Amino acid sequence: MKNGVQIDKVESGIAFREKGQGFMFCKVYSALCLGIEGCIVRVEADMSNGLPAFQIVGELSSEVRESGARICTAMRNSGFSLPPKRYLINLAPADFRKSGTGFDLPVAVALLCCIEHVSPEFLENSIFIGELGLNGTLVPVKGILSMVSQAVKEGFSNCFVSVENAEEAAIVSEMRVFGARTFSEVIDHLQGKRKLSQILVPTSEKNEKERKYPMDFGDIRGQETAKRCMQICVAGHHHLLVIGPPGSGKTMMAERLPYILPEMAFEEQMMVTKIHSAAGQLKPGSGLMTCRPFRRPHHSLSDKALVGGGATPTPGEISLAHGGILFLDEFAEFSRSAVESLRQPLESGEVFVHRVRGDFCFPAKPLVVAAMNPCPCGYYPDRKRCRCTSSQIQKYMAKISGPVLERLDLCVYIRRVDYRHMTDEGSGMDSRQMQVKIERAGQIQKERFSGENIRYNSEMEGQMLEKYCGLDKETQRFLEKAYEKFHLSARTYQKILKVARTISDMEGSPKIQMEHVAEAVGYRLPDETYGGGLWG
Repeated sequence: MKNGVQIDKVESGIAFREKGQGFMFCKVYSALCLGIEGCIVRVEADMSNGLPAFQIVGELSSEVRESGARICTAMRNSGFSLPPKRYLINLAPADFRKSGTGFDLPVAVALLCCIEHVSPEFLENSIFIGELGLNGTLVPVKGILSMVSQAVKEGFSNCFVSVENAEEAAIVSEMRVFGARTFSEVIDHLQGKRKLSQILVPTSEKNEKERKYPMDFGDIRGQETAKRCMQICVAGHHHLLVIGPPGSGKTMMAERLPYILPEMAFEEQMMVTKIHSAAGQLKPGSGLMTCRPFRRPHHSLSDKALVGGGATPTPGEISLAHGGILFLDEFAEFSRSAVESLRQPLESGEVFVHRVRGDFCFPAKPLVVAAMNPCPCGYYPDRKRCRCTSSQIQKYMAKISGPVLERLDLCVYIRRVDYRHMTDEGSGMDSRQMQVKIERAGQIQKERFSGENIRYNSEMEGQMLEKYCGLDKETQRFLEKAYEKFHLSARTYQKILKVARTISDMEGSPKIQMEHVAEAVGYRLPDETYGGGLWG
């Protein structure tokens, strides 16, 4: 009630409240990104009489603790001066650490609410996230999508962010998003002087156009076996190791894989965007990620950079490649700790990071494609060029431990391309041809697992294997001989069944045939190649 007129809660406007006895209190809501999940933070501001002071409390990181001078300077340069009072800011709840720079905007709004420049009635269903520059400009922060998603779950309906973060925040259609360039624009909106435009992201219609292949498998001469292996790899989401000499086409084939991957569903796009946003990998002004990620880290990266971690845990490369491809070129050159850190993510599809302040879980279900040379010089088993001793070769291959190799479903060795293939006009199987069988297998898997919580054959476990990977007696006897001859493990046995199921899906066969199992077994033989010296 102001001057006898009732003021309703609208999306912008101003309403004042009565002063207390020597103090004023205001509450504004913000959010924080912990891992890849959002967490709502209550920003409480109190103004009281006494010697001028400004203090922020509530389990703070250094960047939040130091933000007071930045906030006051930004407010002054935006035309808002604070009376010489005692100001106490509390970021609640205080049972987890507040980090990042996204609390500048809500703290500034709360302070103006204390001095009656903004009515608290218009802040109840609103959330404020943003960093302030010294001149009052709003600076984008990372993790916006996770924060806004959590805010919607907790009943908030309005969100104020920088214009660079607005399109990302507007992905959550249930939230009304307002993007501002400066702190003054936010306050003008709340005071009813000048409304901010609501940011709307147009719903993307499914693209029915013919698929294009900027990089085509048809550009690669020869290597039809490797192409076939890549096709199986994508169709059933099977992890792949390619071993071959330099210049044989390992990297070229891996670079073409993203163009034959199936398109992402909206839920996948949301998760991939959340991960990249939390890691600060989204470009300012970008919205929903619609293309599957392709990550190609250098072999010098650490295990924490690969799987995630740090004082404040952030997603690593394996999580940034979630839903896409993680290409590990020069696999044997990665540090032992980095390679061994892949064991648990490859098995569970998640990365668990434990810290004193809490536990974090990052999704990690990329399609892992690794490539390496067969020996230090790279040319084994071509003894005309290779000068490595047997012990050097075995030592080089031992850099990849047995448990890691077992977690890679497919392993293929490729040789140098012959001259006749280089000059052959026919390029063999191209991306469009490969895509046909991949889509056929994908549709079959979609129907097969419609009632299950999985999507690909590689994710089958336990009773699913018995249900969908049944073999006739003759095929069972063949697999038994291979199992005993090559000393396969139980995990390898299951992976052979999964790969055979994918091959049969690609061929349109309802049952797994003998030739499907034989081909799947063939993609496991390189495990024994160097340990048993079959080629040496």
